[in-house]
Amino acid sequence: MKHLMSRERLLSAIVWCERNHTATLDLEALLARIPSLRLRRKEARSALRKHLSRQERVRWGENTIMISSDNAEGKDGIARHLEESADILDAIATRALTPKEICMALEISNQERLRWTKDGRLKTSGTLTFTTGRRVTVPTYSAHWVADLLKKNRMIDGWRKQDAA
Repeated sequence: MKHLMSRERLLSAIVWCERNHTATLDLEALLARIPSLRLRRKEARSALRKHLSRQERVRWGENTIMISSDNAEGKDGIARHLEESADILDAIATRALTPKEICMALEISNQERLRWTKDGRLKTSGTLTFTTGRRVTVPTYSAHWVADLLKKNRMIDGWRKQDAA
């Protein structure tokens, strides 16, 4: 299966400082590239905090994470931790989107989501069932499919024009 959070994508959001043996991860730039991860910002930040807490020298800014090492060989160690972080973030990013999340990601109303799901324009990937006094089942949507759909942003505008006609 294709990864939404690849090692290369994570490394593209990092600024390395060879002199100080530090890596600075721009969290905002990273989250802006992946819609499902942007929606799960708190979860992603929490998972990174938990994973990187084992690192001795990590400083957390509002939108950045700076990882330092004592020596030049530390760059490999930092890169290894960041690769593991990419896997953790990919697991969060590729999880199916709930109806609320897809409405926020595509910037559509719930009525549009219901109509487009019913007529097959929005493809569901499965269902999520939970109990809140009664059993509730809601459709889920593939994070990969939503990312591809957002690349073709005109398609949503076309659907709206089609519905208006």
